Amino acid sequence: MSKGIAEFGQGHYDVAASMFERARSAKPNDLEATDYLGQTYLRLKRYREAELLFREIVKKDEKAAPAWLGLGIARSQQGRYQEAREALNEAEQLDPKNPLVYFYQGLVAQELKSFDQAPELFSRAMALSPDLTPSARYYTGISYYQRGLTERAKKELEAAIASGVPESELARSARAVLQQQTAVPKGQKQWDLNLSISGQYDSNVVLLPIGTQPPGGAVGISQKDDFRTAIYARGEYRPIQTDVWTAGVTYGFYQSFHQKLARFDVQDHSPSVFVQRQIGPVQARVQYVFDYVEVGQAPYLFAHVIQPIFTIAEGNSLFTQLQFRYQYKDFQDDLFAGNSFRDGKNWLGGVTQYAYFANGAGHVRLGYTFDMDRTGGGEPTVAAPGVPSNADWSYKAHRLSLGLGIPEVWTLKPSVAFDYYRQQYDNPNSLSATGTTVRRDTLLFFTASIGRPITDWLSVAAEYNYTRDQSNIQFFDYSRNIYSVTFSGRF
Repeated sequence: MSKGIAEFGQGHYDVAASMFERARSAKPNDLEATDYLGQTYLRLKRYREAELLFREIVKKDEKAAPAWLGLGIARSQQGRYQEAREALNEAEQLDPKNPLVYFYQGLVAQELKSFDQAPELFSRAMALSPDLTPSARYYTGISYYQRGLTERAKKELEAAIASGVPESELARSARAVLQQQTAVPKGQKQWDLNLSISGQYDSNVVLLPIGTQPPGGAVGISQKDDFRTAIYARGEYRPIQTDVWTAGVTYGFYQSFHQKLARFDVQDHSPSVFVQRQIGPVQARVQYVFDYVEVGQAPYLFAHVIQPIFTIAEGNSLFTQLQFRYQYKDFQDDLFAGNSFRDGKNWLGGVTQYAYFANGAGHVRLGYTFDMDRTGGGEPTVAAPGVPSNADWSYKAHRLSLGLGIPEVWTLKPSVAFDYYRQQYDNPNSLSATGTTVRRDTLLFFTASIGRPITDWLSVAAEYNYTRDQSNIQFFDYSRNIYSVTFSGRF
């Protein structure tokens, strides 16, 4: 052991490895010899052998922080970044003041394309060990370039050069990146494309995409179950994209195909335009969305939406989002008689708090929104039973939302969400027995999902959705269960 440590300190790793192997032969269960041999294998780039040794250590001693760190490094060098992050998170819990833990967490975050998380991790590493400053600033600059933050990236790379040895390999690399970016400006990618296909079983085909339900009557489809295939695609192009301004267009498309209820296949087109500005810690965005929905190949809804959104960063892990919305809804009577009585305007305002943990791998959100529909039906004190009118659909509503995203466990990422939505309608409803009952609905939504990546761009998720509408008018009272498996691609 003593000879091995001496050779290790001088950088003679081949000789050191031989000494530590002999030490392990003499005393097979010695964890110190095993750890030194693992560290030596890392330097010899024998990563698979190093991983086996570190796994042996943590199996015997779950609180061996250096071994968890070595395990994370070995896995990252083999390209197994999700597993590496799990090991490094364990090391952080056991040894939160070790700068190398945060440094390698930053490197892994970059490989997982979490470029917004990496700079904070490198910053922690520098704060704990100034010796890491040149490397940490170099990789921080690379992260900023990947996010399109060119000026910040240049400053970090210049700082990396200034804080290290001028002729070091890292300094030469930083200068090469600066020259390349100057010669061929390259910002963040200007387009995104998302595509998913889902197989679903719906126990009660009653709700349509955007949260509306059929208006009742003989054509209502409540209490009928079916299997369906759902396809969703969304593309975004950002011709303007700087550190301060972003502007672009998006197009969303949804199509469902029912196995039995083909008459209720849904198609939804939603083009939009937006402009966004970064003002210090505040991101301000305004977007216009046009929504066209068909049900059974017949027009169902035309909608126009104007929506300002403000996102305020209170730190690297806390965000508050304020949103406002004006929506004009034009329902069509083609498939559902009386559908157009719901034509009207909707106003919405809400606030949501997001808190991220485990270096951004998990999050909690808590939100409240208020919205109301104005359908121009007046304020009648009595409705004519069985004779629908605009007065049936005006309401005020309060919604509480809670969500939890759990960090990955063995490459699986679970999440749950719960919403409580209380709708208080303004007038007596025409579907009440006497025409004097004012409608009150309490809707409960629960969602649980678990997903995992298949490749860098493809993932799969299983999801369960439960909806319960507790209405004081029997016609609107229902429950619904949806089970789905979804494959999603991001390009």
